[in-house]
Amino acid sequence: MHDPQPDASSCRIHTDPLSGRAVFLAPARAERPREESLAACPFCAGNEALTPHEVLRSPAECALPWLARIIPNRYPVVVDRGHRAPDGLSAGPTAGSRPAHGVHDVVVESPRHDTSILEIDPRSWRASWALVRERLGHLAERDDLAWGMVFKNSGPAAGASLDHVHSQLVALDFVPPVILSKLAAGGDPFAAILREAERERRVVASTADLVALVPLAPRQPLETWILPRQPNAWFHAAGPEVAAGLADLLRVVVARIERAAPGAEFNWWLHQAPFSPRSDRAGALLPGKHAWGGHPPAGWRWHLEIVPRISPLAGFELGIGCHISVMSPEASARQLRDD
Repeated sequence: MHDPQPDASSCRIHTDPLSGRAVFLAPARAERPREESLAACPFCAGNEALTPHEVLRSPAECALPWLARIIPNRYPVVVDRGHRAPDGLSAGPTAGSRPAHGVHDVVVESPRHDTSILEIDPRSWRASWALVRERLGHLAERDDLAWGMVFKNSGPAAGASLDHVHSQLVALDFVPPVILSKLAAGGDPFAAILREAERERRVVASTADLVALVPLAPRQPLETWILPRQPNAWFHAAGPEVAAGLADLLRVVVARIERAAPGAEFNWWLHQAPFSPRSDRAGALLPGKHAWGGHPPAGWRWHLEIVPRISPLAGFELGIGCHISVMSPEASARQLRDD
């Protein structure tokens, strides 16, 4: 059984004329099932007929049991309308509304009903990151897509509706403002971030290729970033050994967050540069917010940000877009280090 295509007309982007803030309207998201309402988990091996047909699997040979899969999201925030961007792509910020075009997938990270990445067979966990790298590389070749990310919601308070371990992968036809802001930082901010984290003892774990550190301005206690040691703007352009190393280091960091704050739910997301050097895409949704020259600055790096849900967001944070953290970055790093 395969699901019908999502209703393309129901997914739209509305832009606030005062702030330029974009809001994705996705009514189908309200229909996502909860764990307790399901007779069988759609992500478990043997229940593949309960999900849309996979776009990637590992191993690729269908005769072999799978370790990880990527499937279309049944409740997307964007709808793939094909390889041509929809009319209205270049509409200005006061245009109000346009179709939400893109790709929204689910990364199923284990064939078993594991509920934590710490439970997953390491082969499945590494395979899921290899698939993410491959999928982002495929989407980067499309002319209608400008940028992509992978993210995880771990726990109900972090937005997860099903317990079975999974992440989500989204590709958009515009470059989001947060990425434009990071591209506009100037110089080589990542080299400075790594250098200052080393000097201030905010590095919590590392490998030959990657460094995990507490950022200077954490939004939550124990917030941790993972960066490559060497400049590389795109995760999908990193070697397979880097993807495997990220999988392994991520498990180390999550285990330490669990040790420091047992039961803490969290989100993470991977930010990388726009897919291609097409400057006309950078301001597709919000022109004028930040100019992007079409090429990532020298030294730019993909990076993964892990944000535990320890302190709730309240009126101050929501009202002005700033955050309050009750723990210094140095104290967070001390709790996450093994020394």
